[in-house]
Amino acid sequence: MVAVQIQVGDLVQASGHAGPWLVVEISKGLASLQHPDGHRLSVRTTTLSVVHKATSPAGEVEPAAGDQPGDAPTLFD
Repeated sequence: MVAVQIQVGDLVQASGHAGPWLVVEISKGLASLQHPDGHRLSVRTTTLSVVHKATSPAGEVEPAAGDQPGDAPTLFD
């Protein structure tokens, strides 16, 4: 089995949670995830399986309209 590094923008399956989930932030071994229905979840990166890798090599995701950085504190602030 080959280990896959999880990055922002990946679609992942979180163990024990219906998915897939979008990775929106990673910090200190924790991933902040967002479900298409708007729910958010924070889990250890070791419990995730990648469903689809992000298209950007840097893992950057374009922010949605009105969702500019600095608008609200993040999970890890």
